[in-house]
Amino acid sequence: MTMINKKHFLLFVFVLILLRPLTAQHVDGGGWVNAGISFEIINDLTCDIGEEIRYNFTTGDLYQINSNIAIDYKINKRFKVGTEYRYSVRQSQNTNRIAASFGYKEEINDLTLSLRSKLQYSFTPDASEGSAFRNKIGAKYKISKDFSPFVSAELFYSLSNEIDQFDNFRSEAGLSYGPNKHNEFNVSYIFDKEFNVNNPETMHIVSLSYIFTF
Repeated sequence: MTMINKKHFLLFVFVLILLRPLTAQHVDGGGWVNAGISFEIINDLTCDIGEEIRYNFTTGDLYQINSNIAIDYKINKRFKVGTEYRYSVRQSQNTNRIAASFGYKEEINDLTLSLRSKLQYSFTPDASEGSAFRNKIGAKYKISKDFSPFVSAELFYSLSNEIDQFDNFRSEAGLSYGPNKHNEFNVSYIFDKEFNVNNPETMHIVSLSYIFTF
């Protein structure tokens, strides 16, 4: 084998090694649709109730339906704490999940910066959900009275007897439309990627949501 052929062969092997993890990736497209209501129980104590469906465009499956209820307490202008419960109907098995969260936001003129930390626990975890510590940062900018673009990034750290590692990253970019104080519509693109797991999944998601505030 000549020197040139050896270089070509080594380059070919190197490219195969680089592409190997890519071929193991499982890529899907999906749609998430959410509708909910929000109301104040007493001063600074808010309740949110919502229903969400998740559809996989690639396989043509309605793979998850979520029923959510969350209660948040606003400590002051910047800080809040919360708790939530989710019941999920899935193809494999239904799951129950509880979570506790801590939130912080900073408003700079028309720009709002936010941070949320959440610790969640699933009573009946399956392959797609378990206990995790999640940290999310976000930014929202009010470009007019009604419209506000937003972006966010979230990192998941799985917690269980078998797994103790970072294994999921989720980013989102979208636009919020609030014609008045009662109605808010959101449309966004979500990039959701698993890593440090066997056969990692990547999801490209279109999300639509509506919330009515009393």
